[in-house]
Amino acid sequence: MTTSRLAITIDLGKDSISCTAGDLEATFAWLLAEMRSVAKVLRPDERELVRKIMTHTGPPLTVNDLFPAFTREGEAHKTLRRLRATQFVYPQRTGRWQPAEPVAVTPFARVVWGQLGEPGLFDPAAAPAPTPTAPPLTQTPQPKPVTWDNLLECVLERQAARAADAPAKPDDADATQAAGEGTQRTGNR
Repeated sequence: MTTSRLAITIDLGKDSISCTAGDLEATFAWLLAEMRSVAKVLRPDERELVRKIMTHTGPPLTVNDLFPAFTREGEAHKTLRRLRATQFVYPQRTGRWQPAEPVAVTPFARVVWGQLGEPGLFDPAAAPAPTPTAPPLTQTPQPKPVTWDNLLECVLERQAARAADAPAKPDDADATQAAGEGTQRTGNR
C-alpha cells in the first residue's frame, strides 16, 4: 500500500485500487454497519459459533467440525450462509458449504474482532472508546450514516470538506467548526 496526500493505492496483485482515506473510511463504516446489523440479531447458538470460529487457533475448522450432521439447505447451512453474507466467514477451498469444507475467517472479520472484540461487535455501546494519540485540530460534525444509496454522495462530501479545511489555529476552533457544518447537505435529493 502506498500513501500520498490525496490518494492511497492498494496493490492487489494483478489489480490495484486507488482511493482516498475518506473512501476507505466510508467502505469500512458500511461493512461494519452491515456486520453489526446482523450480529445483533444472531441467535445465541450462532453467536457462540462466531465466538468458536474467531477464537480458534490452528488450521481452519471444517463445516463437519462445527456441524457434524450438516446437510445442504438445512439450518446449519442457513447459518453459514448468514455468516458469509455478513463477511464473517467464507468456504475456503471450493466456495461451497460442504461437510469437508474449511471455514475461513474473512480478513475484515479478523480486523474487526481484533480491534473491537466481541463486545464491540455485538454491543457497540460496550466498545472501548479509541485512545486519541493527539488532540484533534478541529471539531468534526458527526457523519451521516452511509448506505449503498448514498455512498458516493458521502464520499464526495467528505472529500470536499477535507479539501476545504485548512490547518486550524488553536484560537479559531469555533470558526473551523462552523465552516465544517456549512459543508453538510440538508434535505433529500
